[in-house]
Amino acid sequence: MRSFETIARQIAALIQSDHPVGSRLPAERELAKRFGVSRPTVREAILSLQMAGMLEVRKNSGAYVASRQEAAEVRALSGFGPFENLQARRMIEPQIAAIAAQHATPMQLADMAGTLADMRADHARGVEADAADLRFHILLAEASGNGVLVQMADQLWRGQIESGIWQEIHRYMPMEQYRKTWLRDHEAIFRAVEDRKPRAASLAMTRHLANIHAALMTTTAARR
Repeated sequence: MRSFETIARQIAALIQSDHPVGSRLPAERELAKRFGVSRPTVREAILSLQMAGMLEVRKNSGAYVASRQEAAEVRALSGFGPFENLQARRMIEPQIAAIAAQHATPMQLADMAGTLADMRADHARGVEADAADLRFHILLAEASGNGVLVQMADQLWRGQIESGIWQEIHRYMPMEQYRKTWLRDHEAIFRAVEDRKPRAASLAMTRHLANIHAALMTTTAARR
């Protein structure tokens, strides 16, 4: 079972036993301590319960009980939680970038440069560069020469954008604020790979994923 789903069920049980409709849930930090999980996991669980109609999240106020009936929609949500998926990416993708810096071929480097050009073109049109972004990460994994890593990179990246909770967050995320940062992140990764600097490539990927995490935290906090 997905981490956010487990905590969502525990929060639902807490609501059904102790919280009438209209009451405010304990603070996120308190729930994280109570259930022994991270705050991002609690945040994912609260978002899933909000999407299912059990909670109402009010900006700068907290989460309030909207219904005491646990909804099946939580179990029906697609994918893993974006924070959980991002945690896995942070474990794997910096190492992929480091290996790519050691083994990328001139053709792969040229293809990576092409994806960056595609990203710039998409951003200039005011649209998301999802296809180019995915291709960049797949090219890094292909440069490792390991087919398992290629498949993992594809699954991790798709696991983020295909997550039901990610899609809900994305509706409110001011992407125009993040496009330049994320493009610079990809450019820094590419430069390190092109310069054959494994440690710099790993650090650049780590920064990129940390920036995504920060954007998710900022957006979900603004919704509370």
